[in-house]
Amino acid sequence: MRVKVNLTAERNISIPIEYNYNVYLNLRKTLFEYLKTAKPKLFPKYKRDFPNFTFSQLMIPERIIETGYIHIKGNFFALWISSDDDEFIEYLVKAINHQNSFSIYSHQFKLKKIDMIEEPTFKTAMNFKMLSPMLLAISENEKTRFLRPTDSDLSNVFGAQLILNFNDFYKSKLQPSDITFIPNQDYMERKKNLTKLITVREVHYKTIFCPFTLSGDKELIRFAWRNGIGIKTNYGFGMIDVVNQF
Repeated sequence: MRVKVNLTAERNISIPIEYNYNVYLNLRKTLFEYLKTAKPKLFPKYKRDFPNFTFSQLMIPERIIETGYIHIKGNFFALWISSDDDEFIEYLVKAINHQNSFSIYSHQFKLKKIDMIEEPTFKTAMNFKMLSPMLLAISENEKTRFLRPTDSDLSNVFGAQLILNFNDFYKSKLQPSDITFIPNQDYMERKKNLTKLITVREVHYKTIFCPFTLSGDKELIRFAWRNGIGIKTNYGFGMIDVVNQF
């Protein structure tokens, strides 16, 4: 299930550009505070095992980015949240509605509305764009290598991680399956910056941000759309959406 949380803002509010972890913490806090009173029997479950999910970059139509801050120049923006755990999203929607606002750092943004996003029709080959950058990394010689769009092993690492995420989510043992990740070549030739450096809890991550084609099992593609791609999706990495063309 996927939702779009529409928030209102006073003009000229500024928030730190490194907001991923803060948004993650406040989503947890919002849900926990709601469950403690509305569904107290469920609170221990979610506190013990918080579901896997992902969220988008803050969709701020009117903004200026400088000196480590995002200056919000308009009076509204949005945050997309998605998970393959429908019950989790339903409770999170109730929690945000109950609070009628959402906090990012010291700012309390009033809730305008929450839209339910209709799922696309999934096929064995689809074009996607990234609503938040994807993080993929492997260990080599006791060092971490962050993958880039030009790496020859990108598709193999992507596929292995997606199946690992699927098996972890469903506690299943899905065997390796043909899943192909191909960055859009035209986009890569036009754009210079295909990676983004994002800091979470003082750790710097080099992430991928470019459109791509995904081919393979429809259930895996559906899971990728719902739950995100790559690693550390709970920190707002790997949300994707369908596009017909780049």
